[in-house]
Amino acid sequence: MMMSHRSRTAPSEETAVTVDDAEAPAARDLPAFPRAAARAFGSGEEGKMDALAANRAASASQATTSLTRRACRRHLHRQPSSRRRSARLGAAAADAASGANDVTLADLEHVARAVELAGESDGLTQPHPKSGCVLVAADGGVVAETFQLGQGGARAEVLAADAANGGAAGGCAYLNLEPVHGNDAGEDAGVNALHRAGVTRVVIGIAHPIPGTRHAAVDALRARGVHVVVLGDDDLDEREEEAKQRGEASGASREGEMLRAATREVVAAARARNRALLYRVATGRPFSVLKYAMTVDGKIATTSGHSSWVTGPTARGAVWAERARSDAVVVGGSTVRRDNPNLTTRRKDGHLPARVVLSRTMDLPGVEEENYGLGTYDTQDDGDDGEMAAARAEKRRKPRTNLWDTSEAPTIVMTRTGARPEFQAQLRELGVEVIEFDDLTPSAVAEYCGKRGYLQLFWECGGGLAAPALNDGVIHHVMAFIAPKIIGSSGGPAPSPVGETGLDLMTDAMTLRGLALSTHGRDVLLSGYLPAVNTSGRLKRDCDGDGDGDGDGFAGAGAKEEADPWTEDPIAVVERAASAMRASDAKEVRFYKSWDRYGALSNFSPHSIVAPKSWRGVDAVDGDDEDVEWPTVEHFYQAQKFSGVDAPAARDAMERIRAAASPEEAARIGRTSQKHCPELIRADWAAQKEGVMRAALRAKLSGHDAPRALLVGTKGKDVLEDSPHDAIWGVGRDGGGGNLLGKMLVELRDELTR
Repeated sequence: MMMSHRSRTAPSEETAVTVDDAEAPAARDLPAFPRAAARAFGSGEEGKMDALAANRAASASQATTSLTRRACRRHLHRQPSSRRRSARLGAAAADAASGANDVTLADLEHVARAVELAGESDGLTQPHPKSGCVLVAADGGVVAETFQLGQGGARAEVLAADAANGGAAGGCAYLNLEPVHGNDAGEDAGVNALHRAGVTRVVIGIAHPIPGTRHAAVDALRARGVHVVVLGDDDLDEREEEAKQRGEASGASREGEMLRAATREVVAAARARNRALLYRVATGRPFSVLKYAMTVDGKIATTSGHSSWVTGPTARGAVWAERARSDAVVVGGSTVRRDNPNLTTRRKDGHLPARVVLSRTMDLPGVEEENYGLGTYDTQDDGDDGEMAAARAEKRRKPRTNLWDTSEAPTIVMTRTGARPEFQAQLRELGVEVIEFDDLTPSAVAEYCGKRGYLQLFWECGGGLAAPALNDGVIHHVMAFIAPKIIGSSGGPAPSPVGETGLDLMTDAMTLRGLALSTHGRDVLLSGYLPAVNTSGRLKRDCDGDGDGDGDGFAGAGAKEEADPWTEDPIAVVERAASAMRASDAKEVRFYKSWDRYGALSNFSPHSIVAPKSWRGVDAVDGDDEDVEWPTVEHFYQAQKFSGVDAPAARDAMERIRAAASPEEAARIGRTSQKHCPELIRADWAAQKEGVMRAALRAKLSGHDAPRALLVGTKGKDVLEDSPHDAIWGVGRDGGGGNLLGKMLVELRDELTR
């Protein structure tokens, strides 16, 4: 089981800077998992884990949370000593007059710590809802701190209950995000774990935004007699007005204001930690970040197109870190031709985002065509001697397009239907995925990526693609790196970050909100959020006044100008729009990602199974092989590809898959090994794989009540694995795929209902 567990008696004093977007040093060899997690699997790579810990310590997302925790401690120490002692012991009503639903500053510090823990998985696994958990004993001591590593990994609450081992009885649990729970989720592990831990009180940063899941865990915990507080549900403005009307004494008024201010900080941090999830629910699209680097006179390159490098290595390190937190990096065809980019994270381990290229005409370098774009010899000026020597050796070879090499990271080309079919076939031979659209627009791409389960897209495109992406309401956040350089022009205009938008008046400009300013070496990062009116889905409708909302979103031109763009929390509007979404009662059940609605039906859901170590087939005699525990259905399925093969490499693959920290890692090992070493796959795999899957699903449904109840509750409905890129196990992009997984679940449902 993957976990992060730390015991502490007092919070550490981290050095923090005011940064909105995380910055990580330019590390080329980072380990995949935190040290405590690695020890749980016996990796023993202590030196590497220390390097990762140091690397993540510099991340600004954690630094921002550290500021929140330090602010809580400053507020705490301003209270009278008796009040401090009461707060440190976690008393539920340390200051009832202060107004925030019996929450103390010590409570807020623990929630801020849960927010910080939730970010520990950044860059290690594919983006997913991020959850952290802190368990505090009845005497006020912290007994467990945990986080969920990735989708399908053990829940933070489960890991915390196991780590506490009864030490949290009568105490309190602190969570940044409400646990997944309920009939639509097909899960009860988080709530059951908190109940098993014996906590009597739970303080949560924000409610879960997925329709059908929101407040399900809160209601379940309260039904079991647990006192639950959801900070994000509290209307602090209303409480402040009530306090004024009551005419609180000056001392109580100051303490109330202090507590409300600290609560706002913690809730804002909790929202920011899961901003990608909130935006996806509120807009129906992945959270999209537009990044560009420019000189102080607004140029992203010279007139000739030269752009190496606008910014320094520290800023580029921050960009690599943001790539690692994204599902995909998006560029246009001109970037591929001009820059020949790698678009990797510069890490040997951790999550590898897909590289997505948008090109209507497929006017891209051929598979054998030389490409001397600016990124052809992409060795940084801070590289070591070995890297520089390797680059010099590489220059003696004829360069090819970096993105056509899929050995390091996947590449997806999106184009118009029928564009250069022969070239498409050549790319597919190299392992490049090609997807055709009748009309290739940023909006169509975002919709498709949303169906694919992506939570975050990182747009590193030029102005020609950035402009339509902004006009389509695809972009939600901007990272603008500004270098202290002036380039001007030379014989013609130099390119700017955003091209033709059609905006004629300055009053029509898209005014960013929730601004943050930070330094990265010699460069400055200005970041902010696009107005809600410039987005899509429920968020835009609420802003326009077309939804059930009150139309008071941060609407850009004409919006409320009294809001301070540097201190406001624009994601509060996003959460409000997400909370208004309701689960639809469709005639069919569609599932895909394990963290989404009906996610317990996915192979990646966090439900372990007991199954044979080596699958011999449906006709195997009982006792042919020992039964062992597998973390998920996907772990078992991927491992059985190599079952029975008399080769050390096959046995090693099985063990690595079973020990994988998450189902996505298990799938990566299995698929990569199958692609590069097909001789290791069992000869009868094609005939046995459906039997393997059926046996694994049956084991999951027989061993876990919640997913079984979810499946039985779908009686009378079609069950569809809604994968747009799998036309065998799923329905495929056009809905006409085989849907083998959905059909198999229906067969098992019929067995259960009989």
